[in-house]
Amino acid sequence: MREKLINAAIKQYALHGYHGATVKKIADEVGIKPPSIYFFFKNKEDLFMAAFKQLLDNHFKKMESISKENWDKPVEEIFMAMIQGIVSHHKGDMEGTNAYISLVTSPIEEISKYLYHHMLRYNEWLVDLLETLLKSKYPNISSPEMDRIVKKFVLIGNGVFWGIKLYDEENLEEQLVLANQIIHALFEEVNEKYIQ
Repeated sequence: MREKLINAAIKQYALHGYHGATVKKIADEVGIKPPSIYFFFKNKEDLFMAAFKQLLDNHFKKMESISKENWDKPVEEIFMAMIQGIVSHHKGDMEGTNAYISLVTSPIEEISKYLYHHMLRYNEWLVDLLETLLKSKYPNISSPEMDRIVKKFVLIGNGVFWGIKLYDEENLEEQLVLANQIIHALFEEVNEKYIQ
């Protein structure tokens, strides 16, 4: 029942935002009386916190999975696969994506704190992963150069993520092509510097 409530909360939040996603709507979605929710969650904010954690954890797991599936490929291809993975994951779960965007802007202070700590953990993982990949391919690469590449990747990933909401299918596909071209140009520059 807890999982059903979390999924119902995500759906309601995606449809109605924080204020519109009432406990009654969530209870109706799973076929229980509103007070029954408090058996599983202490309040509405606790339920939305659980939903938010699930959305963030799902994204993190997807990115880990993509990196593992592509580990033996060239670094440039792994970067491109991760960008494509962002789109595939979020396009495949637009309800969750809409809920995530709504939750990020919600008035729940706990969500802001959790997001901050989650992003620190996620960014640390991402930086470690990308630096490991870069060091394996370019053993002489400098730390500032790695930092620059990682920041560019994050910038591209963020742009592509928001493009999911901003662009229709055709324009989003164009954004992906452009993102891949930017990554390719980035690695052409790195190859010139570090591969003789």
